[in-house]
This record gives sequence, C-alpha cells and structure tokens, in this order.
Amino acid sequence: MHLWSWFWEIRQGQAAGFNGANPVSNAELMAWLQVTGNIVRREEVATIRVMDSRYVSEIDREAEAIRERESS
Repeated sequence: MHLWSWFWEIRQGQAAGFNGANPVSNAELMAWLQVTGNIVRREEVATIRVMDSRYVSEIDREAEAIRERESS
C-alpha cells in the first residue's frame, strides 16, 4: 500500500506537459527521496516506474479520446 502513497506523492510534484502527463524523471525521483528521507528498494523503484509508465499511457489515451470526441 505504501507504493501507492509514494507514487501519488511523486506524481503531485510532476508538472503536466503540453501533450499530457510527463513521466517522472530520475532527477525528480531523487529529489523526492532527498526531501522525504524514504528508503526505497530497487524493486520498489522499478514498481513505481511501471506504475508511472502505465499512468502516463492512460492519460495519453484519455487525452486522445477527448480530442477525437471534440473533433467529431
């Protein structure tokens, strides 16, 4: 459950780009680790990366669906 909390904490600081959500960069992840002092295992970082990738993909898919609806 802590991974969900961490994921949303990290995403909160992420600015949206012109084309939707941007993936969390290594620098942003490192900054979050320094600010929070959390100890994160490699496996947890990998899981957060997968979560972020899926999140960005879903946001992109939703944005595309909105564009299609608006253009019809």
